Amino acid sequence: MTIRVAVADDHPTLLTGMEHLLTGFEGITVVGLATDSTALVELLGKCPCDVVVTDFSMPHGRYGDGLSLLRFIRRRFSNVRLVVLTGIENGGVLQNILDVGVSAIVSKSDDLHNVESAIRMAQQGDHYLSPDAASLLQQMLATSQGEVDRPRLTKRETEVLRLYAEGFTVTEIGLRVGRSSKTISAQKQSAMKKLGLCNDAEVFNYALANGLVQASQLSKEIARKSGDGV
Repeated sequence: MTIRVAVADDHPTLLTGMEHLLTGFEGITVVGLATDSTALVELLGKCPCDVVVTDFSMPHGRYGDGLSLLRFIRRRFSNVRLVVLTGIENGGVLQNILDVGVSAIVSKSDDLHNVESAIRMAQQGDHYLSPDAASLLQQMLATSQGEVDRPRLTKRETEVLRLYAEGFTVTEIGLRVGRSSKTISAQKQSAMKKLGLCNDAEVFNYALANGLVQASQLSKEIARKSGDGV
């Protein structure tokens, strides 16, 4: 049985490389590629697909990215299995991704051949974590057991910080997730208080250190704010 796979990533080089890698595996066919959430949803609407391999962070597109996009795909295309390819190094965020109902997580720091195993396990209805993703989750669980009283970010707070660090304003985040600016601002402030962050610079540093954003994304945002005189 052939496994039909759609691949989504906002980096064209990685997208092309992933297509080349997957077409070399027996029984796997790439039915389409997408560079943002709009293209991915349109692709799934017209091409039968068994498994989606998608980057977690794709800032552009009508349907957002991150947890909101994963939830949307789970609702709209409930028969499609999700494999998330990500550079996130925060075990708490990875747990949030699993809680959405994805079948597999593959860390970009692992050999990308792990994607083949993830696709095959997902198609069978099983779950898969690449070695680094599994290690990060185990570290998070071990740490949380020793810090029971330490406040943990909610899924929404984590998502708000990630989007803010990517350069979206509070108003824009509210529009993306269907919440008011007041609610988003409160969630941002709550997250900062839990983490002991005092200003936006510390938010950016936290997001970078925990893999919520990539260095290239953060550099662009800092450059934009500098250009705006902020």
